[in-house]
Amino acid sequence: MKNLILSVTVVLSAISCSDFNQIGDPVDTQKAISMKEAFKEYNNSGKTDFIVFGRVKEVCQAEGCWFSYDLHDKNIVVDFNDKFTVPKGIAKKDLYAIGNFYQDTLWNEDATDTSNAGFELETKFLAKGVRFK
Repeated sequence: MKNLILSVTVVLSAISCSDFNQIGDPVDTQKAISMKEAFKEYNNSGKTDFIVFGRVKEVCQAEGCWFSYDLHDKNIVVDFNDKFTVPKGIAKKDLYAIGNFYQDTLWNEDATDTSNAGFELETKFLAKGVRFK
């Protein structure tokens, strides 16, 4: 009986530890490519679905409802369509995500004259799941 309880405890702690690193849909890290490579492939081929990894630049400090990947010359915002949130302290950490690129229409608030005012498209990534390294 003692061995059975010990075995169940070990299995349950292994499950809870693995769940701690995963939020949302499962992420197969073996199939992941860098966010920079995925963004390039998206722009060249139009393919939208990817498993990506990269360094987190910043995180929504209100709720953890989005984060951005740092591509050095650009940031890609990752949101979750209100399905889940991520911890607010993950900036500068490596993170995997499964999801797809999409175009979001934004209002250009920084326009200084009417020729630049209006809407612009921004490429974002909608994550169905994330996994922490």
